[in-house]
Amino acid sequence: MAGSLARLFLRHSKFVLIPVVVGLAQLAAISLTAQVSARDWKPPNTATRPCKIVPDTSKPSKEAKRNGKKKLGDVDGCLEVRSTTLEVQEYLQAYGREQKWNLSDEHVAEDAWTFSRKLERDELLRYAQKDANTERVNWTSGVAFVQVRTAELEEGFVRVQVSARFQGYGQSLDRFAPQKEFWPLISNGSFERQLISGLEVHFKNAQ
Repeated sequence: MAGSLARLFLRHSKFVLIPVVVGLAQLAAISLTAQVSARDWKPPNTATRPCKIVPDTSKPSKEAKRNGKKKLGDVDGCLEVRSTTLEVQEYLQAYGREQKWNLSDEHVAEDAWTFSRKLERDELLRYAQKDANTERVNWTSGVAFVQVRTAELEEGFVRVQVSARFQGYGQSLDRFAPQKEFWPLISNGSFERQLISGLEVHFKNAQ
């Protein structure tokens, strides 16, 4: 009786073990393929990529709104390029000369470029953020205060950050309001995007 039960168990266990063995073989093949694919995979040769920075969602303080200054760390234009800090700074400075910007107070360092740029009325209105106060001024000219910072990253990339603020000159249309020497203005991001866009096109074409 015991012998009959043993033979019956072995006969049925074959049908159970066969699919199990086949399944294990398939899993081993999939695992081997994945290992080979991971070993042969190479990252794409990307010339530029978006910045990996968590945006600051905090609202600007009343003081920052009043004087037009941004707190340290605010960034309106940012891009990461596969290059060196020297090449990036050299290109941006050459770009400014090609655009024939009227620059002053220029300071160049290994990882930073700061300058002031005189603006015509139309340029000021193009780059500065508009609000109820700016609508009541007859603008004549302005000045942009720009900072370009670069930082080397891993994988041969450089992070480029551009920030700007402005001073506007003109005459208030409100005859009861005291006249000012200038009005501090916040950037609307157009100037920063212009620099970043030129940088992105240059390094993509150079790839």
